Amino acid sequence: MAEIEVDTGRYEREHGHPPAGHRFWHFTLVSETGALLYELKLNEQLVYPAALERARATAEQRKAFRIIVEP
Repeated sequence: MAEIEVDTGRYEREHGHPPAGHRFWHFTLVSETGALLYELKLNEQLVYPAALERARATAEQRKAFRIIVEP
């Protein structure tokens, strides 16, 4: 399977910097056609790299093409 794309554009426009820090993260997983597959709202505070790893695992299970980091 190809690398899953991570889109941080929305987050960066809202916050003015790339995703970082310790917070409750929210991700949207989409298919190759752009259809919404799943919204992942983590119920515990995590640093961004750990949260992204969870999002990648979920995206692989659901065969998502892109992960969108939500503000």
